[in-house]
Amino acid sequence: MKIAIIGGIGSGKSEAAKIIESFGNKVFDADKIYAEIMEDKSYIATIDKAFPGAVIDGKIDRKILGSIVFNDKQMLEKLNLIAHPLVKDRIDVLSNMFETIYVEVPVFVGSILQDYFDKVILITSDTKYRIQRIIKRSGYDKEYAKKIILSQPSDDTLQKYADIIVINNKDLIHLRQQLAKLI
Repeated sequence: MKIAIIGGIGSGKSEAAKIIESFGNKVFDADKIYAEIMEDKSYIATIDKAFPGAVIDGKIDRKILGSIVFNDKQMLEKLNLIAHPLVKDRIDVLSNMFETIYVEVPVFVGSILQDYFDKVILITSDTKYRIQRIIKRSGYDKEYAKKIILSQPSDDTLQKYADIIVINNKDLIHLRQQLAKLI
């Protein structure tokens, strides 16, 4: 069984993934899988061609690529069309190794992963908490944090795909209690 953990940036899906893993489950992170892919020379060449200026000294500059895709929805879609099939292929390999896996998936709607999982857990949070978490974690300013949030599907959109919804507007103890009941 393949179970997705989804939610917008700053919603707490990474913390939820850590908690689910602490219960003894196999949890993977699509972003980490993607980070591995970003080291592949053929992928770097593809990104260099598709997003001029995003590759410096033979490496993908995440900040430059991020500024390109978070400022233009079409560019974000273009990146997702390149990256998602590669991420899905790696998840396929992992899912064959374990009976059940959980995968933290930051980009879900509109991707080939949207209909791939057996179950979907949505972690939601009010925008004010998301912005606080983004600023604390990444050091981005408030406006850039808002821009990233607005570049992603809303919680209302994500709810259409969720089998389970977890609201994360409190502390980690409360999040853990909710997930313990579900898992």
